[in-house]
Amino acid sequence: MTRKKQKVSCFDFLSDDILIEILKRLPDDFLRYKAKHICRRFFNVITNGLLLDHTSFIFQELGKPTVRHVDIREEQQELELKEKNLDLPKKGWVMSWCNEFLLITNQERKEYVFNLITKEGSYLPSCTYCRGRYTYECGVSLSFDGFKGVHKVLHMFIGPPMQCHILILKRNILSRFSSKWKKIEIPSCTDEGWGSWGYPVSVQARYIHWDVHGDGGYLVSMDMVKEKMIRMSLPIPESSFRYTVFEMGGFLTLIHQVSFEQTDMWILKDFEKMKWEKLELTVPNCFFGEYDDFLITPMSSLISKRYMMCMKTAIRNCGVCSYDLKHGVVKKLDIDFGQNDRCVVYSSSPSFI
Repeated sequence: MTRKKQKVSCFDFLSDDILIEILKRLPDDFLRYKAKHICRRFFNVITNGLLLDHTSFIFQELGKPTVRHVDIREEQQELELKEKNLDLPKKGWVMSWCNEFLLITNQERKEYVFNLITKEGSYLPSCTYCRGRYTYECGVSLSFDGFKGVHKVLHMFIGPPMQCHILILKRNILSRFSSKWKKIEIPSCTDEGWGSWGYPVSVQARYIHWDVHGDGGYLVSMDMVKEKMIRMSLPIPESSFRYTVFEMGGFLTLIHQVSFEQTDMWILKDFEKMKWEKLELTVPNCFFGEYDDFLITPMSSLISKRYMMCMKTAIRNCGVCSYDLKHGVVKKLDIDFGQNDRCVVYSSSPSFI
């Protein structure tokens, strides 16, 4: 019997240091959307080598067609900003952003999925319960199932009755969709028609979290790989309301103002066990203003977890700022952001399966 010859890649003979130097010369979009998923080694080198230690946002202003993409990364102990306008085929609000896909709601309240790399797109099929006209009571989000290698759309219809559905996207979204909407069981302890479902927090492009109540009781969370929804308990008293949740370094993070002298930070270490861990970090009270018209809200962080990106909302002074966890310094960034702007945070898959 003759043995089948194995193909050997020339990259196998290169050290990680040399491979990093080669990859550094590639465009960011190619690293983010393509090279990162070629093989396990490429993923580990790009991610662990912090070639993509960045965070990205999409900003849109009410009543204006301009859609801005802002990328923030650390370069030589400083933050570097890159901003460009996106040319989208459909007018509307960007509701979710996962890997290379955008989910856009147009003026007719219909959802459109657009691929930033191939420039292809398609409307979502109509949902039975909201009849394809996604209302303000609906919540939608993109995710990535690394085990199956597919992107999914999550749709929450507040009802009554409350409904949850998932749609699987094909690799070529122009060929329509690989299935119809699949109904997901909702925990009986989840209240109907309460709170806001507009912009959930996406973690690792797999876990979707809604802070629908905002009273410290619980989150509504979805594991998009197992397609299971749970009521996520929080590590703070149920009566608490001065807190916020966001993604930091691949973990769901909660900042809670215990008092005007104390602010705690927690991260969700285990989704299944609902295990939270308190971080021994000094968090300033600037995240919770003394008055309701002033607030600094964390949005995301770099992989290194040194910098948190925050949105500052005030009557006369809106903007985007960074908080240096190492030195405890808040710095306003040179990003045009006003009261009428909306922001969508980039979500990417963190592991190569």
